[in-house]
Amino acid sequence: MCHGLLTAVMATLTAGAAAAPAPAKAADNKAAPRIEQRAPTAEERDSFDEFFRARNAAQPRRPWGAAPLFAPAFEIDRQRGQPWRVVARVDSAPRRSAPDLCRQIRSSFVYDAAKPKGERWGDSAEAPQWYVWLAQANVPCQAARYTVLMDQAMPPADAVALLWQHRELLNRARLLFAGNSQCARQRALTFRLAALKPAAATAGAPVMFGMVFESDRDTTATVAVRKHRGEYVAWNVSCSG
Repeated sequence: MCHGLLTAVMATLTAGAAAAPAPAKAADNKAAPRIEQRAPTAEERDSFDEFFRARNAAQPRRPWGAAPLFAPAFEIDRQRGQPWRVVARVDSAPRRSAPDLCRQIRSSFVYDAAKPKGERWGDSAEAPQWYVWLAQANVPCQAARYTVLMDQAMPPADAVALLWQHRELLNRARLLFAGNSQCARQRALTFRLAALKPAAATAGAPVMFGMVFESDRDTTATVAVRKHRGEYVAWNVSCSG
């Protein structure tokens, strides 16, 4: 009896194990990243180098007219099942754009594998981006570790003033964080100035600028700065992330 009962139990367990479903592949699919990325192919690198040399020679006065200090940075990604989006970004050599301001221009180019060989690279729809930092007196502009994206509509004199004062303005703006529910929890974070841009005028503040700060917690705080008679005052703040 005992032997028969044991045999029946073992048979039941074996059948249950055989009937247990295998781990669903759908779960694996959900865990997979939605965006795929890859490194450039040798053909993409070589064809871009050839395209860029020809562009330099043909249009030496454009932003890419000076030889770049670094190799191009490639951004290649796609949603699964879609064609690859291939973008190459190149930084121009640093140049002084104002007495106290150094500027580097980042240009973007796109790749179209469907076009004939030799015609696959072209200008991106994205406008060239300006990155700036404070210049040193009597020292040629050199590549900087930290740069700030500057809207091309930003007056250079105001950009210089805000670069000089950005730490002080951020400290003053921290008092405004408490009055904004989106910003209150970010008040004590460490921020780095990432971008400068003009801002819409408000009542009593005809000239406004936006200072975009990025934190060490992947959040963003934008400080609206009012300019009045040459003085800059932190006016309000908004946050995201």
